[in-house]
Amino acid sequence: MNLKLQVLKNSYLTILVIFLLVILASAHEINGSSPKRIISLSPSITEILFEIGSGNQVIAVDNLSNYPNEAPITDISAYDPNVEAISLLNPDLVILSYNIKNLKAALKKIGIETIYLPAPLNFEDILDQIDYLGLQTGNEDKAKKLISKMKNRMKTLQKLRENEKATKIYHEIDPNYYSPSKFSFIGDIYQKLNYKNVADKADISNLGYPKLSPELIISENPDLIVLPGKDNKYVEKVKLRPGWGYIEAVKKNNFLLTNNDIASRWGPRILNFASILVEYSKK
Repeated sequence: MNLKLQVLKNSYLTILVIFLLVILASAHEINGSSPKRIISLSPSITEILFEIGSGNQVIAVDNLSNYPNEAPITDISAYDPNVEAISLLNPDLVILSYNIKNLKAALKKIGIETIYLPAPLNFEDILDQIDYLGLQTGNEDKAKKLISKMKNRMKTLQKLRENEKATKIYHEIDPNYYSPSKFSFIGDIYQKLNYKNVADKADISNLGYPKLSPELIISENPDLIVLPGKDNKYVEKVKLRPGWGYIEAVKKNNFLLTNNDIASRWGPRILNFASILVEYSKK
C-alpha cells in the first residue's frame, strides 16, 4: 500500500514538473517572439505602437513620425527608404505602410522581418490594425482596451450627429483637388458622422483619393470646406478661385482649418479629427 502511494506520489510529482516545464517553455516562447528592436516607417503606425504600450520596443521611426514627442525620430525616409541605414540599426522588426522600391523584399533578403500595413479603407480596418499590432508586439491587452475605447468614442460621436442634417463637405488635400472618398478611412469617418462627401460621386473607380474637377465641386455646392494643414492665407486664395464665390461654404465662410496630422493619419488621433468635425457642426 505504501509502495503504491509512493508510486502515485512520484507520478504526481513527475506530471507536475512536466506541467511546469511546459508553462515555462510556453512563456519563454511568447516572450521570445515579442520584438525588442522595432523600426516604424509610418507616422500612423508609430502613433499606434506608442498608444498600445510598445514604445519601449521602438528603437527608431521615420523622419515624419513627429508624435508622440518621445518617438525616436531619425533621418530615415518612409518615401525614399535606405536599406543600409535601416540594417545598421539592427532591427528585429520593421513595420511599413509604403512598400516603395519593394522595401519589404529587400529587407527580407537580408534577414530582417517586416510587416506591411497599408492605409486602411475604413474605421474598422484601423481597429483591426491596432489589434494585429498588439498581437505582434505582445501588447494584446492594451490594444484591446484601446479598441474598446475608440469604438465607444465613435458611437458617442455618431449619436451626436445622427439626427443632424447631412452636411455636404469638400475635403481638400492639396491645390490639385485631390480629396478622400468613402473608399478611404477619412471618407468613412465622414460617412459615419452623417456628412455627404462630394468626392464620393467622383470616385467611380473606388480609388479612395480621386482628383476632382473645380466644376464638380462648384456644382455640388458644399456647405463646409475642410482644409487640413492650411492657413487663412490659403483660405483667401480658395475664395478667389473662379466660380467659387457661388459655393455656400464660401458665401458663409465655412472653412474648417485643422491639424494635418490628425486628419491624415489612421492612429487613435483620427477620433480627435472626428470630434472637431462634430464640434464644428454644432456652431
